[in-house]
Amino acid sequence: MIMNRYGGVALTRWREKLPGRYGMLPDPLAYFTRLGEKAERQAGELTDAMVLTGTPVGGETSAQHSRRLIAVKDEAEQVLLRELIRPPAAPSPDDASSARDLTVPPSPI
Repeated sequence: MIMNRYGGVALTRWREKLPGRYGMLPDPLAYFTRLGEKAERQAGELTDAMVLTGTPVGGETSAQHSRRLIAVKDEAEQVLLRELIRPPAAPSPDDASSARDLTVPPSPI
């Protein structure tokens, strides 16, 4: 299994911030690989949605257009990382829940 960067970010954050929850996962590599794949799909969907709802900029150059699209992609990734990947900074009461109760939060879209 190859984990993408979203999965890697999530794995690192959970291991550091929620070691109890992380420790209850029967197969952290598989869990964070799947989470990363889902996050990557959602990042693309969110980027597309943000581009489609964005205001077209008349007269922009190719370089300006590229920079705008990169900025939209970066913004979509930050939203996704904040809402889907990163666990809460402080442990929550449900940290004691079993690993089978861990689910990926709904898409922010």
